[in-house]
Amino acid sequence: MRSWFDAHGRPVSIVIPSYNDLPLLREALRSIEETCAHVEYEVIIVDDFIDAEVSAQLMTLESDTVRVVLKDRRRGFAGTVNVGIELARHDIVLLNSDIVAQPGWLEALQYSAYEIDPHIGMVSPKLVYPTGRIQYAGTYYARLLAPQWFGHLHVGAPAMKPTANVPGYNRSISGACVYITRDAYERVGLLDDEYWLGFEDVDLGLRAWARGVRCYYQPAAMLIHHESASRGYSQGPRELASMRRFWRRWQADFLAREMSDEAPVTFLVGDATEPMWRRYVDGLAEHIRAEGRQSRVIDVSEDPDEDLLRDLAATPGVVVVCDWRAATTGWLAGTAGSLPIYLLPSIESIAYPHDPARQASIIAGYRPEFDYVAPNRWTAAQLQAEAAWEVRRRIAPAVAPADLADASDDLIVTLGADPATRAAVDAIGRATHLPAGVHIDDVRALRPRAVVDLRAHSSSLEPFAGMSIGAAYLAPQDARLSHEVLDGYNALTHRPGDLAQLASSLRDVLADDDIWRELRANGHDSAARAARAARRGFVEAVRSYSTSPV
Repeated sequence: MRSWFDAHGRPVSIVIPSYNDLPLLREALRSIEETCAHVEYEVIIVDDFIDAEVSAQLMTLESDTVRVVLKDRRRGFAGTVNVGIELARHDIVLLNSDIVAQPGWLEALQYSAYEIDPHIGMVSPKLVYPTGRIQYAGTYYARLLAPQWFGHLHVGAPAMKPTANVPGYNRSISGACVYITRDAYERVGLLDDEYWLGFEDVDLGLRAWARGVRCYYQPAAMLIHHESASRGYSQGPRELASMRRFWRRWQADFLAREMSDEAPVTFLVGDATEPMWRRYVDGLAEHIRAEGRQSRVIDVSEDPDEDLLRDLAATPGVVVVCDWRAATTGWLAGTAGSLPIYLLPSIESIAYPHDPARQASIIAGYRPEFDYVAPNRWTAAQLQAEAAWEVRRRIAPAVAPADLADASDDLIVTLGADPATRAAVDAIGRATHLPAGVHIDDVRALRPRAVVDLRAHSSSLEPFAGMSIGAAYLAPQDARLSHEVLDGYNALTHRPGDLAQLASSLRDVLADDDIWRELRANGHDSAARAARAARRGFVEAVRSYSTSPV
Protein backbone atom coordinates (compact mmCIF):
# COMPACT_ATOMS: atom_id res chain seq x y z
CA MET A 1 0.00 0.00 0.00
CA ARG A 2 2.88 2.37 0.72
CA SER A 3 4.41 1.77 -2.71
CA TRP A 4 1.02 2.39 -4.32
CA PHE A 5 0.62 5.59 -2.32
CA ASP A 6 4.09 6.78 -3.31
CA ALA A 7 3.04 6.50 -6.95
CA HIS A 8 -0.63 7.49 -6.76
CA GLY A 9 -1.23 9.27 -3.45
CA ARG A 10 -3.37 12.38 -3.47
CA PRO A 11 -3.84 15.24 -1.00
CA VAL A 12 -6.41 15.02 1.79
CA SER A 13 -8.38 17.35 4.03
CA ILE A 14 -8.54 16.09 7.62
CA VAL A 15 -11.59 17.48 9.44
CA ILE A 16 -11.50 17.34 13.25
CA PRO A 17 -14.37 18.54 15.47
CA SER A 18 -13.22 19.94 18.81
CA TYR A 19 -15.00 20.28 22.14
CA ASN A 20 -12.75 21.48 24.97
CA ASP A 21 -10.22 18.73 24.24
CA LEU A 22 -6.91 20.55 23.78
CA PRO A 23 -4.60 17.87 25.27
CA LEU A 24 -6.16 15.13 23.14
CA LEU A 25 -6.20 17.38 20.10
CA ARG A 26 -2.49 18.15 20.43
CA GLU A 27 -1.75 14.41 20.59
CA ALA A 28 -3.89 13.79 17.51
CA LEU A 29 -2.12 16.54 15.55
CA ARG A 30 1.29 15.21 16.59
CA SER A 31 0.35 11.72 15.37
CA ILE A 32 -0.85 13.13 12.04
CA GLU A 33 2.38 15.06 11.59
CA GLU A 34 4.46 11.99 12.36
CA THR A 35 2.56 9.58 10.12
CA CYS A 36 1.86 11.96 7.22
CA ALA A 37 5.27 13.56 6.71
CA HIS A 38 5.24 12.41 3.08
CA VAL A 39 1.60 13.45 2.46
CA GLU A 40 0.11 16.67 1.18
CA TYR A 41 -2.64 17.44 3.67
CA GLU A 42 -4.57 20.14 5.44
CA VAL A 43 -6.16 19.89 8.89
CA ILE A 44 -9.39 21.78 9.56
CA ILE A 45 -10.27 21.99 13.27
CA VAL A 46 -13.81 23.17 13.95
CA ASP A 47 -14.56 24.33 17.50
CA ASP A 48 -17.95 23.49 19.04
CA PHE A 49 -17.24 24.49 22.65
CA ILE A 50 -17.68 28.23 21.96
CA ASP A 51 -15.64 29.56 24.86
CA ALA A 52 -13.35 32.57 24.47
CA GLU A 53 -10.49 31.14 26.52
CA VAL A 54 -10.61 27.75 24.78
CA SER A 55 -10.89 29.44 21.38
CA ALA A 56 -7.75 31.44 22.07
CA GLN A 57 -5.87 28.27 22.97
CA LEU A 58 -7.08 26.56 19.81
CA MET A 59 -5.83 29.41 17.65
CA THR A 60 -2.28 28.68 18.84
CA LEU A 61 -2.47 25.39 16.93
CA GLU A 62 -2.71 27.07 13.53
CA SER A 63 0.16 26.51 11.11
CA ASP A 64 0.81 26.11 7.40
CA THR A 65 -1.16 22.83 7.50
CA VAL A 66 -3.61 23.45 10.36
CA ARG A 67 -6.59 25.81 10.23
CA VAL A 68 -8.90 26.52 13.17
CA VAL A 69 -12.52 27.48 12.52
CA LEU A 70 -14.53 29.23 15.24
CA LYS A 71 -18.33 29.38 15.27
CA ASP A 72 -20.83 31.58 17.10
CA ARG A 73 -23.09 28.74 18.28
CA ARG A 74 -22.90 25.05 19.07
CA ARG A 75 -24.11 22.70 16.36
CA GLY A 76 -23.38 19.23 17.71
CA PHE A 77 -21.10 16.66 16.12
CA ALA A 78 -22.73 16.49 12.68
CA GLY A 79 -23.19 20.24 12.29
CA THR A 80 -19.63 20.92 13.43
CA VAL A 81 -18.16 18.34 11.07
CA ASN A 82 -20.22 19.73 8.17
CA VAL A 83 -18.60 23.16 8.63
CA GLY A 84 -15.20 21.57 8.10
CA ILE A 85 -16.32 19.40 5.20
CA GLU A 86 -17.62 22.41 3.30
CA LEU A 87 -14.21 24.07 3.63
CA ALA A 88 -12.26 20.97 2.54
CA ARG A 89 -10.38 21.19 -0.77
CA HIS A 90 -9.51 17.52 -1.25
CA ASP A 91 -10.67 14.04 -0.35
CA ILE A 92 -12.01 14.19 3.20
CA VAL A 93 -10.91 12.34 6.30
CA LEU A 94 -13.22 12.74 9.29
CA LEU A 95 -11.21 12.28 12.48
CA ASN A 96 -12.15 12.57 16.13
CA SER A 97 -9.89 14.64 18.34
CA ASP A 98 -9.29 11.65 20.64
CA ILE A 99 -7.62 9.63 17.87
CA VAL A 100 -3.92 8.78 17.71
CA ALA A 101 -2.88 7.82 14.18
CA GLN A 102 -0.54 4.88 13.62
CA PRO A 103 1.97 4.45 10.76
CA GLY A 104 0.47 3.53 7.40
CA TRP A 105 -3.11 4.43 8.31
CA LEU A 106 -3.72 6.98 5.57
CA GLU A 107 -2.02 4.94 2.85
CA ALA A 108 -4.23 1.95 3.64
CA LEU A 109 -7.42 4.01 3.67
CA GLN A 110 -6.69 5.79 0.41
CA TYR A 111 -5.54 2.60 -1.31
CA SER A 112 -8.81 0.92 -0.35
CA ALA A 113 -10.84 3.87 -1.61
CA TYR A 114 -9.29 3.70 -5.09
CA GLU A 115 -7.76 0.30 -5.86
CA ILE A 116 -10.13 -2.42 -4.65
CA ASP A 117 -13.48 -1.58 -6.20
CA PRO A 118 -14.50 1.58 -8.11
CA HIS A 119 -17.78 1.65 -6.19
CA ILE A 120 -16.02 2.14 -2.83
CA GLY A 121 -16.16 5.73 -1.64
CA MET A 122 -16.02 5.54 2.17
CA VAL A 123 -13.43 3.54 4.12
CA SER A 124 -13.16 3.12 7.89
CA PRO A 125 -10.15 1.68 9.76
CA LYS A 126 -9.73 -0.57 12.74
CA LEU A 127 -9.92 1.46 15.94
CA VAL A 128 -8.44 0.17 19.18
CA TYR A 129 -8.54 1.38 22.76
CA PRO A 130 -5.20 2.36 24.36
CA THR A 131 -5.25 -1.11 25.96
CA GLY A 132 -4.99 -2.72 22.51
CA ARG A 133 -8.54 -4.05 22.57
CA ILE A 134 -10.81 -3.39 19.60
CA GLN A 135 -13.21 -0.46 19.74
CA TYR A 136 -14.35 -0.64 16.10
CA ALA A 137 -13.88 -3.27 13.40
CA GLY A 138 -16.86 -2.58 11.18
CA THR A 139 -20.53 -1.68 11.57
CA TYR A 140 -23.37 -4.17 11.78
CA TYR A 141 -27.11 -4.04 12.35
CA ALA A 142 -27.66 -5.71 15.73
CA ARG A 143 -31.14 -6.99 14.83
CA LEU A 144 -31.00 -10.19 16.91
CA LEU A 145 -29.14 -8.65 19.85
CA ALA A 146 -30.49 -5.08 20.10
CA PRO A 147 -32.72 -4.40 17.07
CA GLN A 148 -32.86 -0.67 17.71
CA TRP A 149 -29.08 -0.41 17.42
CA PHE A 150 -26.16 -0.57 15.03
CA GLY A 151 -23.12 -2.02 16.74
CA HIS A 152 -19.38 -2.34 16.25
CA LEU A 153 -17.96 -5.72 15.29
CA HIS A 154 -15.43 -7.44 17.58
CA VAL A 155 -15.65 -4.87 20.39
CA GLY A 156 -13.30 -5.79 23.24
CA ALA A 157 -11.45 -8.49 21.28
CA PRO A 158 -7.65 -8.40 20.93
CA ALA A 159 -6.49 -6.24 18.03
CA MET A 160 -4.92 -9.25 16.31
CA LYS A 161 -8.09 -11.38 16.31
CA PRO A 162 -7.95 -13.08 12.87
CA THR A 163 -11.51 -12.33 11.76
CA ALA A 164 -11.15 -8.68 12.80
CA ASN A 165 -8.23 -8.38 10.38
CA VAL A 166 -10.14 -9.42 7.27
CA PRO A 167 -10.92 -6.39 5.08
CA GLY A 168 -14.33 -6.25 3.44
CA TYR A 169 -17.48 -4.32 2.69
CA ASN A 170 -18.94 -2.50 5.67
CA ARG A 171 -22.63 -1.85 6.41
CA SER A 172 -21.80 1.74 7.30
CA ILE A 173 -18.88 3.77 8.68
CA SER A 174 -17.37 5.05 11.89
CA GLY A 175 -17.63 8.80 12.37
CA ALA A 176 -14.50 8.59 14.54
CA CYS A 177 -12.45 8.01 11.39
CA VAL A 178 -13.58 7.62 7.80
CA TYR A 179 -12.00 8.38 4.43
CA ILE A 180 -14.47 9.95 1.95
CA THR A 181 -13.56 10.49 -1.68
CA ARG A 182 -14.63 13.71 -3.37
CA ASP A 183 -16.89 11.72 -5.70
CA ALA A 184 -18.59 10.05 -2.73
CA TYR A 185 -19.08 13.42 -1.01
CA GLU A 186 -20.62 14.95 -4.12
CA ARG A 187 -23.03 12.00 -4.47
CA VAL A 188 -23.97 11.58 -0.81
CA GLY A 189 -23.55 15.04 0.67
CA LEU A 190 -23.08 16.22 4.23
CA LEU A 191 -23.99 14.53 7.49
CA ASP A 192 -27.57 15.16 8.60
CA ASP A 193 -27.09 17.81 11.28
CA GLU A 194 -30.53 17.11 12.77
CA TYR A 195 -28.75 14.27 14.58
CA TRP A 196 -27.26 15.95 17.61
CA LEU A 197 -25.45 12.93 19.03
CA GLY A 198 -25.47 9.39 17.65
CA PHE A 199 -26.55 7.66 14.43
CA GLU A 200 -25.29 10.46 12.16
CA ASP A 201 -22.41 8.32 10.91
CA VAL A 202 -24.58 5.22 10.40
CA ASP A 203 -27.07 7.37 8.50
CA LEU A 204 -24.32 8.73 6.25
CA GLY A 205 -23.07 5.24 5.43
CA LEU A 206 -26.55 3.93 4.65
CA ARG A 207 -27.23 6.94 2.42
CA ALA A 208 -23.97 6.13 0.64
CA TRP A 209 -25.11 2.58 -0.11
CA ALA A 210 -28.48 3.93 -1.32
CA ARG A 211 -26.65 6.17 -3.82
CA GLY A 212 -24.40 3.43 -5.16
CA VAL A 213 -21.38 4.28 -2.98
CA ARG A 214 -20.00 1.30 -1.08
CA CYS A 215 -18.51 1.46 2.41
CA TYR A 216 -15.45 -0.62 3.26
CA TYR A 217 -13.54 -1.72 6.35
CA GLN A 218 -9.74 -1.80 6.14
CA PRO A 219 -7.97 -3.22 9.22
CA ALA A 220 -4.54 -2.50 7.74
CA ALA A 221 -5.30 1.07 8.80
CA MET A 222 -5.24 1.13 12.59
CA LEU A 223 -5.65 4.05 14.96
CA ILE A 224 -5.95 4.38 18.73
CA HIS A 225 -9.26 5.77 19.95
CA HIS A 226 -9.59 7.09 23.48
CA GLU A 227 -13.38 6.71 23.54
CA SER A 228 -14.62 5.31 26.85
CA ALA A 229 -14.69 1.52 26.81
CA SER A 230 -17.67 1.54 29.17
CA ARG A 231 -20.21 3.11 26.83
CA GLY A 232 -23.13 0.72 26.28
CA TYR A 233 -26.64 0.67 24.88
CA SER A 234 -28.09 2.92 27.63
CA GLN A 235 -28.45 6.40 26.12
CA GLY A 236 -29.41 9.93 27.19
CA PRO A 237 -32.11 12.25 25.78
CA ARG A 238 -30.02 13.51 22.85
CA GLU A 239 -28.99 10.02 21.79
CA LEU A 240 -32.59 8.81 22.07
CA ALA A 241 -33.80 11.74 19.97
CA SER A 242 -31.23 10.83 17.32
CA MET A 243 -32.35 7.21 17.49
CA ARG A 244 -35.99 8.20 16.87
CA ARG A 245 -34.99 10.36 13.92
CA PHE A 246 -32.93 7.53 12.47
CA TRP A 247 -35.75 4.99 12.63
CA ARG A 248 -38.27 7.39 11.13
CA ARG A 249 -36.03 7.37 8.07
CA TRP A 250 -34.83 3.75 7.97
CA GLN A 251 -37.46 1.55 9.65
CA ALA A 252 -38.86 0.31 6.32
CA ASP A 253 -35.43 -1.05 5.43
CA PHE A 254 -34.74 -2.77 8.74
CA LEU A 255 -37.41 -2.92 11.44
CA ALA A 256 -40.38 -3.29 9.06
CA ARG A 257 -38.82 -4.99 6.06
CA GLU A 258 -41.00 -7.59 4.36
CA MET A 259 -40.66 -9.69 1.23
CA SER A 260 -43.59 -10.84 -0.87
CA ASP A 261 -44.35 -14.56 -1.27
CA GLU A 262 -44.14 -13.89 -5.01
CA ALA A 263 -40.59 -12.51 -4.85
CA PRO A 264 -38.10 -14.54 -6.93
CA VAL A 265 -35.60 -16.82 -5.19
CA THR A 266 -32.02 -16.82 -6.48
CA PHE A 267 -29.58 -19.46 -5.24
CA LEU A 268 -25.89 -18.49 -5.47
CA VAL A 269 -23.53 -21.46 -5.65
CA GLY A 270 -19.75 -21.12 -5.55
CA ASP A 271 -17.81 -22.19 -8.60
CA ALA A 272 -16.04 -25.00 -6.69
CA THR A 273 -18.95 -26.40 -4.69
CA GLU A 274 -19.31 -30.11 -3.99
CA PRO A 275 -21.44 -31.95 -6.61
CA MET A 276 -23.81 -33.43 -4.02
CA TRP A 277 -24.42 -30.01 -2.46
CA ARG A 278 -25.14 -28.57 -5.92
CA ARG A 279 -27.62 -31.36 -6.53
CA TYR A 280 -29.34 -30.54 -3.23
CA VAL A 281 -29.58 -26.85 -4.12
CA ASP A 282 -30.94 -27.69 -7.58
CA GLY A 283 -33.62 -29.81 -5.90
CA LEU A 284 -34.68 -26.93 -3.65
CA ALA A 285 -34.91 -24.58 -6.63
CA GLU A 286 -36.92 -27.12 -8.62
CA HIS A 287 -39.35 -27.54 -5.73
CA ILE A 288 -39.85 -23.77 -5.47
CA ARG A 289 -40.57 -23.57 -9.21
CA ALA A 290 -43.05 -26.42 -8.90
CA GLU A 291 -44.96 -24.30 -6.39
CA GLY A 292 -45.28 -21.55 -9.00
CA ARG A 293 -42.56 -19.21 -7.78
CA GLN A 294 -39.68 -18.00 -9.92
CA SER A 295 -36.38 -19.60 -8.92
CA ARG A 296 -32.92 -19.99 -10.40
CA VAL A 297 -29.46 -21.30 -9.49
CA ILE A 298 -26.45 -19.21 -10.51
CA ASP A 299 -22.79 -20.15 -10.30
CA VAL A 300 -20.62 -17.35 -8.93
CA SER A 301 -17.00 -16.79 -8.04
CA GLU A 302 -15.54 -15.38 -4.86
CA ASP A 303 -15.34 -11.93 -6.45
CA PRO A 304 -18.79 -10.33 -6.92
CA ASP A 305 -20.26 -10.19 -10.42
CA GLU A 306 -21.36 -6.61 -11.02
CA ASP A 307 -23.76 -7.56 -13.85
CA LEU A 308 -25.48 -10.05 -11.56
CA LEU A 309 -25.68 -7.46 -8.77
CA ARG A 310 -27.34 -4.98 -11.12
CA ASP A 311 -29.77 -7.70 -12.17
CA LEU A 312 -30.62 -8.51 -8.53
CA ALA A 313 -30.98 -4.83 -7.66
CA ALA A 314 -33.47 -4.34 -10.49
CA THR A 315 -35.82 -6.96 -9.00
CA PRO A 316 -35.06 -7.49 -5.31
CA GLY A 317 -36.03 -10.92 -4.03
CA VAL A 318 -34.70 -13.69 -1.83
CA VAL A 319 -31.00 -14.38 -2.38
CA VAL A 320 -29.70 -17.64 -0.96
CA VAL A 321 -25.97 -17.99 -0.41
CA CYS A 322 -25.06 -21.67 -0.63
CA ASP A 323 -21.35 -21.58 0.24
CA TRP A 324 -18.63 -19.16 1.30
CA ARG A 325 -17.55 -18.30 -2.24
CA ALA A 326 -20.92 -16.66 -2.83
CA ALA A 327 -21.09 -14.83 0.50
CA THR A 328 -19.90 -11.41 -0.72
CA THR A 329 -22.26 -11.39 -3.70
CA GLY A 330 -25.20 -12.38 -1.49
CA TRP A 331 -24.35 -9.80 1.15
CA LEU A 332 -24.08 -7.05 -1.45
CA ALA A 333 -27.45 -8.08 -2.87
CA GLY A 334 -28.87 -7.54 0.61
CA THR A 335 -27.69 -3.93 0.64
CA ALA A 336 -29.69 -3.39 -2.56
CA GLY A 337 -32.98 -4.60 -1.09
CA SER A 338 -32.90 -8.39 -1.41
CA LEU A 339 -33.44 -10.69 1.55
CA PRO A 340 -30.12 -12.50 2.17
CA ILE A 341 -30.26 -16.07 3.49
CA TYR A 342 -27.21 -18.25 4.11
CA LEU A 343 -27.83 -21.95 3.51
CA LEU A 344 -24.92 -23.34 5.50
CA PRO A 345 -23.34 -26.59 4.28
CA SER A 346 -21.45 -26.59 7.60
CA ILE A 347 -18.99 -24.28 9.29
CA GLU A 348 -16.97 -24.20 6.11
CA SER A 349 -13.66 -23.18 7.66
CA ILE A 350 -13.18 -26.77 8.86
CA ALA A 351 -12.31 -27.72 5.28
CA TYR A 352 -9.09 -25.65 5.52
CA PRO A 353 -7.34 -26.83 8.71
CA HIS A 354 -3.90 -25.69 7.49
CA ASP A 355 -4.93 -22.31 6.07
CA PRO A 356 -5.73 -19.92 8.95
CA ALA A 357 -6.05 -16.93 6.61
CA ARG A 358 -8.73 -18.71 4.59
CA GLN A 359 -10.47 -19.82 7.77
CA ALA A 360 -10.60 -16.24 9.05
CA SER A 361 -11.91 -14.99 5.71
CA ILE A 362 -14.71 -17.57 5.69
CA ILE A 363 -15.80 -16.84 9.26
CA ALA A 364 -15.66 -13.09 8.60
CA GLY A 365 -18.07 -13.70 5.70
CA TYR A 366 -20.71 -14.93 8.13
CA ARG A 367 -22.48 -11.64 8.73
CA PRO A 368 -25.39 -10.73 11.03
CA GLU A 369 -27.34 -9.38 8.07
CA PHE A 370 -27.89 -12.98 6.90
CA ASP A 371 -30.63 -15.25 8.12
CA TYR A 372 -29.13 -18.69 8.56
CA VAL A 373 -30.33 -22.20 7.80
CA ALA A 374 -28.05 -24.77 9.44
CA PRO A 375 -27.86 -28.48 8.64
CA ASN A 376 -27.67 -29.59 12.28
CA ARG A 377 -27.29 -28.48 15.90
CA TRP A 378 -23.51 -28.71 15.76
CA THR A 379 -23.26 -26.18 12.93
CA ALA A 380 -25.70 -23.84 14.66
CA ALA A 381 -23.68 -23.97 17.88
CA GLN A 382 -20.39 -23.48 16.05
CA LEU A 383 -21.74 -20.46 14.17
CA GLN A 384 -22.72 -18.81 17.44
CA ALA A 385 -19.35 -19.68 18.99
CA GLU A 386 -17.32 -18.45 16.01
CA ALA A 387 -19.35 -15.43 14.90
CA ALA A 388 -21.98 -14.82 17.64
CA TRP A 389 -24.87 -15.06 15.15
CA GLU A 390 -27.92 -17.17 15.84
CA VAL A 391 -29.55 -19.79 13.63
CA ARG A 392 -33.33 -19.64 13.60
CA ARG A 393 -33.89 -22.70 11.35
CA ARG A 394 -32.24 -26.11 11.06
CA ILE A 395 -32.87 -28.35 8.06
CA ALA A 396 -31.14 -31.69 7.56
CA PRO A 397 -30.13 -31.71 3.88
CA ALA A 398 -30.90 -34.66 1.63
CA VAL A 399 -31.39 -35.25 -2.09
CA ALA A 400 -34.38 -37.20 -3.37
CA PRO A 401 -33.11 -40.76 -3.93
CA ALA A 402 -33.59 -42.93 -7.01
CA ASP A 403 -35.84 -45.97 -6.71
CA LEU A 404 -34.50 -48.72 -4.48
CA ALA A 405 -32.67 -51.41 -6.45
CA ASP A 406 -34.14 -54.93 -6.32
CA ALA A 407 -30.84 -56.69 -5.63
CA SER A 408 -27.15 -56.19 -5.04
CA ASP A 409 -23.84 -57.93 -5.60
CA ASP A 410 -22.01 -59.68 -2.77
CA LEU A 411 -19.58 -56.79 -2.39
CA ILE A 412 -18.37 -54.47 0.37
CA VAL A 413 -17.34 -50.94 -0.63
CA THR A 414 -15.23 -48.80 1.70
CA LEU A 415 -14.96 -45.03 1.34
CA GLY A 416 -11.89 -43.26 2.73
CA ALA A 417 -10.62 -46.26 4.69
CA ASP A 418 -7.08 -46.42 6.08
CA PRO A 419 -4.86 -49.50 5.45
CA ALA A 420 -5.78 -51.18 8.73
CA THR A 421 -9.50 -50.88 8.03
CA ARG A 422 -9.03 -52.13 4.49
CA ALA A 423 -7.21 -55.21 5.77
CA ALA A 424 -9.94 -55.91 8.34
CA VAL A 425 -12.67 -55.61 5.69
CA ASP A 426 -10.75 -57.79 3.21
CA ALA A 427 -10.64 -60.54 5.83
CA ILE A 428 -14.46 -60.61 5.93
CA GLY A 429 -15.47 -60.66 2.28
CA ARG A 430 -14.95 -59.39 -1.26
CA ALA A 431 -14.24 -55.67 -1.04
CA THR A 432 -13.50 -52.63 -3.18
CA HIS A 433 -11.80 -49.68 -1.56
CA LEU A 434 -12.59 -46.23 -2.95
CA PRO A 435 -11.04 -42.87 -2.06
CA ALA A 436 -12.83 -40.28 0.04
CA GLY A 437 -13.69 -38.01 -2.88
CA VAL A 438 -15.60 -40.58 -4.97
CA HIS A 439 -19.05 -39.60 -6.24
CA ILE A 440 -21.94 -41.53 -4.72
CA ASP A 441 -23.24 -42.46 -8.20
CA ASP A 442 -20.00 -44.37 -8.80
CA VAL A 443 -20.67 -46.34 -5.62
CA ARG A 444 -24.26 -47.05 -6.65
CA ALA A 445 -23.07 -48.43 -10.00
CA LEU A 446 -21.13 -51.17 -8.15
CA ARG A 447 -24.38 -52.47 -6.56
CA PRO A 448 -22.69 -53.23 -3.18
CA ARG A 449 -24.35 -55.14 -0.38
CA ALA A 450 -22.64 -52.95 2.24
CA VAL A 451 -21.03 -49.50 2.23
CA VAL A 452 -18.52 -48.67 4.97
CA ASP A 453 -18.22 -44.89 5.00
CA LEU A 454 -15.17 -43.74 6.97
CA ARG A 455 -15.27 -40.15 5.73
CA ALA A 456 -15.92 -37.23 8.08
CA HIS A 457 -19.24 -35.52 7.37
CA SER A 458 -20.42 -32.21 8.75
CA SER A 459 -24.01 -32.73 7.58
CA SER A 460 -26.40 -35.54 6.72
CA LEU A 461 -26.25 -34.93 2.96
CA GLU A 462 -23.69 -37.58 1.99
CA PRO A 463 -24.79 -40.16 4.62
CA PHE A 464 -28.40 -40.00 3.40
CA ALA A 465 -27.15 -40.44 -0.16
CA GLY A 466 -25.11 -43.46 0.96
CA MET A 467 -28.13 -44.97 2.71
CA SER A 468 -30.29 -44.66 -0.39
CA ILE A 469 -28.30 -46.68 -2.94
CA GLY A 470 -29.58 -50.12 -1.93
CA ALA A 471 -26.81 -51.20 0.43
CA ALA A 472 -26.53 -51.48 4.19
CA TYR A 473 -24.78 -48.35 5.46
CA LEU A 474 -22.05 -48.62 8.12
CA ALA A 475 -20.20 -45.67 9.63
CA PRO A 476 -18.36 -44.49 12.76
CA GLN A 477 -20.44 -42.82 15.44
CA ASP A 478 -20.58 -39.04 15.03
CA ALA A 479 -22.46 -36.74 17.40
CA ARG A 480 -23.07 -34.28 14.56
CA LEU A 481 -25.17 -36.89 12.75
CA SER A 482 -26.87 -38.55 15.72
CA HIS A 483 -30.35 -37.39 14.65
CA GLU A 484 -30.04 -38.72 11.09
CA VAL A 485 -27.70 -41.74 11.18
CA LEU A 486 -29.63 -44.04 13.54
CA ASP A 487 -27.80 -47.14 14.70
CA GLY A 488 -29.83 -50.32 14.20
CA TYR A 489 -32.52 -48.55 12.15
CA ASN A 490 -31.07 -47.06 8.96
CA ALA A 491 -27.40 -47.78 9.64
CA LEU A 492 -24.97 -49.73 11.78
CA THR A 493 -22.44 -47.62 13.66
CA HIS A 494 -19.27 -48.43 15.54
CA ARG A 495 -16.93 -46.57 17.84
CA PRO A 496 -14.30 -44.75 15.77
CA GLY A 497 -11.32 -47.04 15.28
CA ASP A 498 -13.07 -50.11 16.74
CA LEU A 499 -12.35 -52.60 13.93
CA ALA A 500 -13.72 -55.55 15.90
CA GLN A 501 -17.12 -53.89 16.23
CA LEU A 502 -17.09 -52.94 12.53
CA ALA A 503 -16.20 -56.52 11.55
CA SER A 504 -19.03 -57.92 13.68
CA SER A 505 -21.56 -55.59 12.03
CA LEU A 506 -20.32 -56.49 8.56
CA ARG A 507 -20.66 -60.22 9.25
CA ASP A 508 -24.25 -59.67 10.36
CA VAL A 509 -25.07 -57.78 7.15
CA LEU A 510 -23.44 -60.41 4.93
CA ALA A 511 -24.95 -63.41 6.70
CA ASP A 512 -28.49 -62.25 7.50
CA ASP A 513 -30.72 -61.20 4.59
CA ASP A 514 -33.41 -59.88 6.94
CA ILE A 515 -30.99 -57.45 8.59
CA TRP A 516 -29.70 -56.35 5.20
CA ARG A 517 -33.17 -55.81 3.71
CA GLU A 518 -34.41 -53.87 6.71
CA LEU A 519 -31.35 -51.62 6.93
CA ARG A 520 -31.37 -50.72 3.24
CA ALA A 521 -35.14 -50.16 3.14
CA ASN A 522 -35.06 -47.98 6.22
CA GLY A 523 -32.07 -46.09 4.89
CA HIS A 524 -33.79 -45.40 1.58
CA ASP A 525 -37.00 -44.33 3.31
CA SER A 526 -35.03 -42.06 5.68
CA ALA A 527 -33.36 -40.31 2.76
CA ALA A 528 -36.66 -39.89 0.91
CA ARG A 529 -38.41 -38.45 3.97
CA ALA A 530 -35.51 -36.13 4.71
CA ALA A 531 -35.51 -34.84 1.12
CA ARG A 532 -39.24 -34.06 1.29
CA ALA A 533 -38.85 -32.44 4.72
CA ALA A 534 -35.89 -30.35 3.50
CA ARG A 535 -37.87 -28.95 0.57
CA ARG A 536 -40.88 -28.12 2.74
CA GLY A 537 -38.72 -26.77 5.54
CA PHE A 538 -36.79 -24.48 3.27
CA VAL A 539 -39.94 -22.96 1.77
CA GLU A 540 -41.29 -22.39 5.29
CA ALA A 541 -38.00 -20.78 6.36
CA VAL A 542 -38.09 -18.38 3.40
CA ARG A 543 -41.66 -17.39 4.25
CA SER A 544 -40.77 -16.88 7.89
CA TYR A 545 -37.69 -14.80 7.18
CA SER A 546 -39.56 -12.74 4.59
CA THR A 547 -42.02 -11.46 7.18
CA SER A 548 -39.87 -11.28 10.33
CA PRO A 549 -36.80 -9.07 9.85
CA VAL A 550 -36.04 -8.97 13.57
